[in-house]
Amino acid sequence: MEDTLVISFFIYSFLGYLAEVIYCSVPQHRFVNRGFLYGPYLPIYGFGSLIVTIILDPLSPWPVAVFLLAMVLTSCLEYFTSWLLEKLFSVKLWDYSSHRVNINGRVCLLNSTLFGLLGLFAEYIVQPGIDRLIAFLPDTLKHYAALLIVALVASDTVLSVVKMKAFKDAVVHLNELRLDAEERFKALQGEGKAELASELRTRLDAAMEKYKDGVRSTARHIILSNPTISSRNETVQKQLVILREWSRDRKALKKKFREERDAMDKARLEEIRNAGKDDRV
Repeated sequence: MEDTLVISFFIYSFLGYLAEVIYCSVPQHRFVNRGFLYGPYLPIYGFGSLIVTIILDPLSPWPVAVFLLAMVLTSCLEYFTSWLLEKLFSVKLWDYSSHRVNINGRVCLLNSTLFGLLGLFAEYIVQPGIDRLIAFLPDTLKHYAALLIVALVASDTVLSVVKMKAFKDAVVHLNELRLDAEERFKALQGEGKAELASELRTRLDAAMEKYKDGVRSTARHIILSNPTISSRNETVQKQLVILREWSRDRKALKKKFREERDAMDKARLEEIRNAGKDDRV
């Protein structure tokens, strides 16, 4: 029974990841890798789908009840997950505050409705197929597959938690460095040592940029996978704005580089064509 639940959880987590990627990538016309973890799976969809297919299965003769309760249960799960992540890391990985009907930016009516529809899809279409697939597998294979899934998701979770904590600590430390530098500058300027203050600022700016590069590298996956990430902590929020601006600037530079490269290639190709015409003449 446990092996079946684990395999079902993983399948739903993977399907949820695909749904999220498609939902977020299509409007932006680019690939958006979603999720807190590094692997192509979203555990919140795994847990949500199991809640729907197990708890609501006795209500399967009444699709409307399944839809409404799926909305409520999955929204509760999403709200709790958002709250827990914010308590642990001081950030909200998703924020629905811009949606007209939302609760503290953690859940919104639009997504809850979509979750209700996905609950219907899971209960009446996906789950029967998963049951047939798992029943077809030998017990030994199911057991080892379940062990592999547990090991994979557990190690990914540990790595992601460590990375997220490092990101949070780095953001806080970055702000502390900035405040300390400002105090030093003011002290030196107050003592009439403007030249020394200027030299110190240059050195500290260079050190800060180097440190920022490390934070940006750590934050890249987090920022790109969670574009609406926010924080109620003013210090963390300020740094998130800086990191998001850096991500946009980096994207703009890469686009400019590609355009200039394409223009150069086009010009070079035109030169070759013109040279060929001159030779034939």
